[in-house]
Amino acid sequence: MLEQQDKTAKYYFDRADVLMVAISSDGVIQDINQTALKILGFSKEEVLGKNWFDNFVEEKNRESTRNLFHETLRSNIRHVHFEQTILTKQGQTRIFDFHNVLTSDGKGTTLGVLSSGNEISQQKKKDETQKQLESRLQATLDYMIEGVQIIDYDWRYIYVNEAAAKQGKKSKKELIGFTMMQAYPGINKTEMFNHLINCMTNRVPARIENEFTFEDGSKGWFELRIEPVPEGILIFSVDITKNKANEAELNKYRNRLEEVVAEKTAECGKISTDLHFEVEEHKKDLEALKLRATILDNAMESIVLTNVKGELAYANKSAQEAYDYTLDELLNKRITALLPAKDASFVEGLLRHISEKGQTSLEMIHVGKNGVEMPVKVYANLVKTMHGHYIVFVIRQLHRR
Repeated sequence: MLEQQDKTAKYYFDRADVLMVAISSDGVIQDINQTALKILGFSKEEVLGKNWFDNFVEEKNRESTRNLFHETLRSNIRHVHFEQTILTKQGQTRIFDFHNVLTSDGKGTTLGVLSSGNEISQQKKKDETQKQLESRLQATLDYMIEGVQIIDYDWRYIYVNEAAAKQGKKSKKELIGFTMMQAYPGINKTEMFNHLINCMTNRVPARIENEFTFEDGSKGWFELRIEPVPEGILIFSVDITKNKANEAELNKYRNRLEEVVAEKTAECGKISTDLHFEVEEHKKDLEALKLRATILDNAMESIVLTNVKGELAYANKSAQEAYDYTLDELLNKRITALLPAKDASFVEGLLRHISEKGQTSLEMIHVGKNGVEMPVKVYANLVKTMHGHYIVFVIRQLHRR
């Protein structure tokens, strides 16, 4: 009966689909199965009687693995798991998770270890690749120009990159681990915080422009993109304070332009109907418009002026530099020349929308003379003058994400 049991055990040992090897207490291989031989690339005759650690364990791990083996024997713990890198006949290294069972003579004397191993080389490689990917991703987030912050369900900062800390006029140490209310007292009473609550509670993303008042009384404008994530919410932020100031200046200019046009219209109602006089006044108006255009030439943002058909009538120096065109080249084009060919059909609807609504803003892709695409945010306003309706486009380049 015992002999039959031994034969059955030997049968399953030889045909097991995992690596199996019997090692004596002095590290010598007593038996090995077919799967192990196939993995190692040796015949059974080449393996039996060889020292397992000297021949099949990676050299840099040889002594530590041998010591662990002997500690297992001394501890008399029947079942032990550990990872081990083995060498094949071809010099390849393969990583296995070994389950080791102590063997004895039935009288309490430990004879050695029966080890069965499952290969985990691919999993280890995937884990290492994942760690490298996470490390690169962390570095990318840390050095992004765009602010990035993650808030948990307790409204605590669990990640803040350098850009977000700088935008908030705090150090990362002053934010990470603290709640938003601790870092910025009263923030929970703002309209912006209501958007955060909606995203946190209902898992609904949002994109807003928010004016924030700091503790020192200063203010800043930020474009926020709020996304739900497993940890809570993720907030991307871009400082648009300068853009808002430029936009305010442009609105002042537009309002003043409308006032001037109204004044000129009133004056024209009183002047003589003499054709020559009208022509001269018309020339003066054109000169006045050119003078105002020189003011816009110094703006940092790209500014272009078109009629309602999209034909370019003006472009400031920033626009000429951004798109690499001369002014003369631009004045012979339509606004569609600044868009990829595939987006040209979109322009007619955009012009019609601006003419009907008076203004709009959107993100889109523009192209320069050299064909290089650039993401931009466009603010468009309809300007009504005595000479017709025009559209002012203020174009801000966005950083690629």
